[in-house]
Amino acid sequence: MHDTTRTTEARIDRFLRDVLEPQRVRARRPLTVEHWVVGGEPVPFAHAVHQRFEPFVAGSAWGRAWDTVWFRVTGELPGDWAGEDGELELEVDLGYSSRLPGFQAEGIAYDASGRMIKGLEPLNRHVPLARGTGSIEVYIEAAANPNIADDFSFRSTTLGHRATAGDALLYSARRFDAVVRDPEVVELWYDATTLWDLAQHLSESQPRRHRIIEALSRVVDTIDPTDAAAGAVRARRILADQLAQPAHASAHRAIAVGHAHIDSAWLWPTRETVRKFARTISNVLDLVDRDPELVFAASSAQQYAWIEEQYPELFERVRAAVAVGRIVPVGGMWVESDATMIGGESMVRQFLLGQRYFRDAFGVESDIVWLPDSFGFSGALPQIFRGVGATAFLTQKMSWSDTNRMPHHTFAWEGIDGSRILTHFPPVDSYMSDLGAADLEKAERQYAEKATGSSSIVPFGWGDGGGGPTREMLATGRRKGDLEGSPRVEFAGPARFFEEARSEFARPPVWSGELYLELHRGVFTSQAQTKQGNRRSERLLHEAELWCATATVRAGAEYPQRELDEAWRTVLLQQFHDILPGTSIAWVHEEAEERYREVERVLDSLIERALAALAGEGDAELEAQASPVAPAALAIAPASPPVHRSAASSEHGFILESDRLRAVVDAHGRVSSLVDRDSGLELIVPGHPAGELQLFRDRPTQWDAWDIDEHYRRTRREDEGDAHVEIDEGGCVVVRRRFGDSTATIRWALSDDGGALDLDVHVDWRESQTLLKLALPVAVLADRASAETLFGHVHRPTHGNTSWDAARFETVAHRWVHVEEPGAGVAIANASAYGWDITRLEHEGRGVGTMMRASLLRAPEFPDPHTDRGEHDFALSLRPTRSIMDAVREGYRRAYPARPVLGARPIDALVSLESPTAVIETVKLADDGSGDLIVRLYEAAGARATAELELVMPWAAARCVDLLERARGDRQDAFDSNDGIRLSLRPFEIVTIRVELPIA
Repeated sequence: MHDTTRTTEARIDRFLRDVLEPQRVRARRPLTVEHWVVGGEPVPFAHAVHQRFEPFVAGSAWGRAWDTVWFRVTGELPGDWAGEDGELELEVDLGYSSRLPGFQAEGIAYDASGRMIKGLEPLNRHVPLARGTGSIEVYIEAAANPNIADDFSFRSTTLGHRATAGDALLYSARRFDAVVRDPEVVELWYDATTLWDLAQHLSESQPRRHRIIEALSRVVDTIDPTDAAAGAVRARRILADQLAQPAHASAHRAIAVGHAHIDSAWLWPTRETVRKFARTISNVLDLVDRDPELVFAASSAQQYAWIEEQYPELFERVRAAVAVGRIVPVGGMWVESDATMIGGESMVRQFLLGQRYFRDAFGVESDIVWLPDSFGFSGALPQIFRGVGATAFLTQKMSWSDTNRMPHHTFAWEGIDGSRILTHFPPVDSYMSDLGAADLEKAERQYAEKATGSSSIVPFGWGDGGGGPTREMLATGRRKGDLEGSPRVEFAGPARFFEEARSEFARPPVWSGELYLELHRGVFTSQAQTKQGNRRSERLLHEAELWCATATVRAGAEYPQRELDEAWRTVLLQQFHDILPGTSIAWVHEEAEERYREVERVLDSLIERALAALAGEGDAELEAQASPVAPAALAIAPASPPVHRSAASSEHGFILESDRLRAVVDAHGRVSSLVDRDSGLELIVPGHPAGELQLFRDRPTQWDAWDIDEHYRRTRREDEGDAHVEIDEGGCVVVRRRFGDSTATIRWALSDDGGALDLDVHVDWRESQTLLKLALPVAVLADRASAETLFGHVHRPTHGNTSWDAARFETVAHRWVHVEEPGAGVAIANASAYGWDITRLEHEGRGVGTMMRASLLRAPEFPDPHTDRGEHDFALSLRPTRSIMDAVREGYRRAYPARPVLGARPIDALVSLESPTAVIETVKLADDGSGDLIVRLYEAAGARATAELELVMPWAAARCVDLLERARGDRQDAFDSNDGIRLSLRPFEIVTIRVELPIA
């Protein structure tokens, strides 16, 4: 027969677009609209409703960037609508474009009593109206959020801050109509569009495709274009046979989990995230009331807490939906944090405060870690996840890698300590599917474990900026429950999938080590001030808890749990995966830095109060040593004088000397020689001095603040101009130089113990789209480098032998990196930054050492066009090492400097640890307010070890607990004060000891 497929398909497409879609609305009536411009920060309904509303004409402009406009929509419904059997709705168009929800204007609709009805977004424009009344009164809080994303063209924009966004009105509100939706036409629309979408993704050789096209063609013949409702029932009968064809017996099962990944801040400030979550959760509640199948998973205790605080009536509805399992709090974390840069204790607290909130608010905990969008994952995480009671982990972000594809979708992820956790990467490669045929086909095609597994999770609903599932998604998903040519769709929560995966995978495949995202490598460097705020806050929280716990136990001071919790909640929020990585608008980072300053003020006050209670009043010069590896670890000790060091000029430059080191700083301010006097080894390769500032052109292909692309290496230029080098009064060699439009001051000095070379770098950064690195090459020929991560370290090759090695050209480290060869090693501590590239150092055609470069600053123009411009300080050091523990100790030394104290007496450490490789990370009081002492330690060298914990105060009993401070199932060690606390530790094992103290 003749092939008329293309003509037929074009006819169907036009019919659906021009005939069926508009006739879903049976009747329409414009309503009266008034508005009130807030002119500043959002206000609650109770305030807005009493303002003076002015007339507003549909089609008029509204909304300066970041402003809020309240619309009051009123009107009388026609009398003949009373008998209509369709759905009565308010349809609102605030001036939407075709772009995704969440990146433009949004709204929340309230009834006249102030009850939130639902959110309004570009692809979710309706508000249900109650029947039985002839009048309408609805209030709409409309947010004029600017379209900063701009289809991700990555152009510099001034819209990211209120001060620079301008006064132009951004949107034109086109429609505020009461409508009646025709139920049969609507259902026909869902039938037809579901089949049409499916047909487009079936091969032309498949009979199924042609039979669907034939059925849809008959529908076009059946429907009168001027009155679709008249033929809708007959048309649905035509399609019923095609919708009844069952899926293949071996078809993949898509576990459809309602979802709306909402960034706690990104291209909007946190205050807007509050409203985004409210809009989204109100949309979900509306769907929950109408559809018995939807299960919606939402993470982030912080976002629920915002709703509880600002929208209590809405929160009570959320609580009720959680109670019946329709809304599922997942993740157990305070926010969906960064998962590579935050400290180990911070990651524990994400769960400690997150799960505490879930228990208090909803009576539930989550055993599924839910981080769909974080930019890579530390190899230490499986142990932490297991330690907080999690049994499963989900992310989809690894599908973004630009070079290699992860080989598994359902597997066991093994951490650096050997812990494993069941992990799932949804093969749909998205956390906001629409359940369309393209997504479902992709999930089935890509699923790597087809031979064993039968299902995968498909998170569906608009995300990033919110919105969540829509009724259209539910309608099409329901029709694909058992449909030939499609994976089966089953609405359920994520627990259903993981339960079945455990039964299907008795021995799942294993991935061992970190999950390195081969993309977004610039996030370790962008927004240096935000990153340093996190580093500083983590240090201060460690100090505050240590000294406050010590003051409570030793001096009877009150433990400031409330203030500590508030500080932790602030810091945990700032660790969100678009704040700490430096990928948000200027407004977000300005707020973050203000909050860090407030955290510093509060914690400094707590620390000083605790130290005063401990040391008493006096003039003795003391030091509070918060470092767990200092000579007087975790104690207040007499200040010790530094060892003898000298600084002098010579014909070769400037010489810094101690009994342990001899460093030569040349006339350009770089270290041309570094001799370890204990071994006699020279640690600098001739002709390759350390301390050179290197500039690179930094113009990523896309994702400006996120990415450092490999091609940056081909654009290096040296710092320009002569350096001014001199010795200052403190015995430091000071180097001042200018490069480009920027200036830098480097101070070289030997550490107080004489065993390390400290360098402090001050940069006044005025560049644009430029990357600044500090080169620290050393004469150690290492085939791998070690980098500190959460509660341990990871090893990475220094070569690019494989595509996996080559793609790891920019990496993350916490307090130190370390390289070694037999008999020699060097640690570089870094108290300020996170980004590194570490490669072989080549000279005259052969490898002669290791090039270690710290990434200090960037200057991307999107989304914050002024990223990193300004003054910055960095603190690093180089130390010759005999073992990896030397690197651990050096990292703590640089990160936790001693705090000067004037007092009457030194104070012994509350706890101490006898172990060659174990380290105390945290000393605090228990989260439950019991007064028990919590001591967290970990094995730091990656070796089996023994440890003996000593406590200076009386204690009744002690036991090992999990990271949430509860009984630990896998390790039930209990200790008696007569026997002491002795532990055998696995490599990198984290152990938390809960000590019961005698009642005073």
